[in-house]
Amino acid sequence: MGSYTQGGLTGSQTERDVREAVGTAQEKFGETVEQAQALAQDQYDKFTASIRRNPLQAAGIAVGIGFVLALLARR
Repeated sequence: MGSYTQGGLTGSQTERDVREAVGTAQEKFGETVEQAQALAQDQYDKFTASIRRNPLQAAGIAVGIGFVLALLARR
């Protein structure tokens, strides 16, 4: 692959810049995914703890949601 210039940059320099930018983007995306997973796990843990503390309330809410969904499904 020959080296060419355009706007003062060589093709190989541009390729390195693009690869570096892609690598940085991948790292940031990976960090964001890890943060989202940690947040989701934390919220899930809080949710399950709340259900364990108040099982009757949780069951009542579930029945209410089921009732509303059944009404909506009939239409």
